[in-house]
Amino acid sequence: MQYFFLMAGALLLAYIVYFSCNKGMARNARGQQTRRLGVAAVLACIPLTVAQVPVTAPSLLLVAGISGLWMLTYPLLYHLTHRKSSPDYENYMDIDFGLYLFGGLSGLLALLAAFLPSSRIVSTLVATAEVVLVFIPLFQIIYYLTYRVCIDSTGMKTIQETDRNEIIEFFRSFAWWQNLAAVVPVVAAVAGVCFVNFAYPVPAPAFGRLENAEAWVRLAIVGGLTVFLLVYTWKRHHGVFGRTGIATLYADVKEYIEGYRHYAASTEKRVSTLEVEALGQPTEKPGTVVLVIGESGCRDFMSAFHEDLPEDTTPWLRACKKDSEHFVLFPNAYSCSMQTVPSLERALTEFNQYNDKDFSESCSVVDMAHKLGYRVHWYSNQGHLGTFDTPISLVAETADVAKWTHQEVGKVQYDASLLDFLDEVDPTKNNFVVLHLIGSHFNFINRYPQEFTRWGIPGVQDNVVNYKNSLAYTDMVLEKVFDYARQRLNLRAMVYCSDHATEPGRRRKPNFDGFQMTRIPLFAYLSSEYCSLHPGRMEALQSNAEKYVTNDLLYDLICGIFDVRSNCFDESQSLASTSYRFKREELLTYEGKKHIKNDDESDR
Repeated sequence: MQYFFLMAGALLLAYIVYFSCNKGMARNARGQQTRRLGVAAVLACIPLTVAQVPVTAPSLLLVAGISGLWMLTYPLLYHLTHRKSSPDYENYMDIDFGLYLFGGLSGLLALLAAFLPSSRIVSTLVATAEVVLVFIPLFQIIYYLTYRVCIDSTGMKTIQETDRNEIIEFFRSFAWWQNLAAVVPVVAAVAGVCFVNFAYPVPAPAFGRLENAEAWVRLAIVGGLTVFLLVYTWKRHHGVFGRTGIATLYADVKEYIEGYRHYAASTEKRVSTLEVEALGQPTEKPGTVVLVIGESGCRDFMSAFHEDLPEDTTPWLRACKKDSEHFVLFPNAYSCSMQTVPSLERALTEFNQYNDKDFSESCSVVDMAHKLGYRVHWYSNQGHLGTFDTPISLVAETADVAKWTHQEVGKVQYDASLLDFLDEVDPTKNNFVVLHLIGSHFNFINRYPQEFTRWGIPGVQDNVVNYKNSLAYTDMVLEKVFDYARQRLNLRAMVYCSDHATEPGRRRKPNFDGFQMTRIPLFAYLSSEYCSLHPGRMEALQSNAEKYVTNDLLYDLICGIFDVRSNCFDESQSLASTSYRFKREELLTYEGKKHIKNDDESDR
């Protein structure tokens, strides 16, 4: 019966942490993780159940405590930090890790008790491993109590880049009693772990003497499952530990620091060879160019591009379309990929599907803006680090000002929160402002406040309906950005383009599964002042309005709007040039693997 209660307790704790410390999860995600945690809880309890070692043995209670600490610490601290500002987050691998850690360690202790009983060397090794396992969550707790936030990329970067002298100075900055309050729990935990391991050896398991066939079967089950759990938990690639919150954060920051050093070195080389000549008529009056990067926007669902749609998902942009003197919409724009990083590392730099350049060696829109004397501001409502964010952040970090809403504690992470950053932009300077929206990223229902709901029932998940609401919310954000920049920043030009599209009625897939995943919105606005200073650019945009384009040519569009001649800009690739050369038959998507000409739009 004790093993049944063990399993029930493990499962109950897992479910309580998962459902209490995560937010905005889709139905299918909740169901998937519920099943995953159920399997993990069962597997974690099998070794002890088969070995018939008492659950109440102090050494096993210690393992249970360490495992529970891992299950609870990161998800809870993350939740306490972000529950008022982020509409959705999900931390489940820490819970999985805690369960698998218990299964692997308890099985290992049972095996050691059978074959190496009372070994001081074994006790020392086990105690050392457990001390390390205790220290990591304790460190996170102390960090939270010190700064009142869960450790994030900023804190982790500081830790990874700190040397010994800085550590000493850090502790000296606190009062003696504060240092004592931090050290005492750690020392007590270390002492407790060592005491339990040396004073209370694990009782011998049922298969201890291997006197019969049943004992051998028990040994095989415990041994096999223990090896599986330990390997699955600790393997280098895709192991459970490597996907916990703290381990992922550590790896992401380490990758970012290495990538930033390489990118920074190549930036110096790029800029030193970048030649730029500003065209157009000179003016002393400062102005602002705004680039808004959307997320998962599909023009198939946007009324500005398809006025026959029953829902007016983009009322502002649809109205702007009538002002053909200043606005140009491009109804034949496609993304170059179906994922953010492959799309934007091309869209923001010279690197594209039609040349052989390398991302890190390619000039970016930020480099070009700096060369022209713009002060560059980059504000993002996307993630900062990680496989899906780091390459874009490398470009962003070269801006004069780069901020992410995720790093602003307490800032509600809907796209409208980016408007607050615009107050930092100095209207007396020439500015290039980049806004990176979360847009219509899945889960769509979390992309807008529920009181904004235009269609459907607020708070009820219906992916297609939620997606349309998210597009309407983006349209509202674009309107507010446009109005603010025009009224306060002397807006000269504004471009909006999505990184890629999506199919809201279908399950997301990483690979190409139809052109709807690539049909993106793209528009450009040029002010009357801009048109007078840069004659010919608006005419070029208008003449190219119906032509086909992929968003890896966004860099060239921006350079054309900057109105420059440069060794890092090909006029024939820019929609803002009368020499734009691409035809539908030449254009590609899916990183060069699919031809746009094969899109018959039959899935609209």
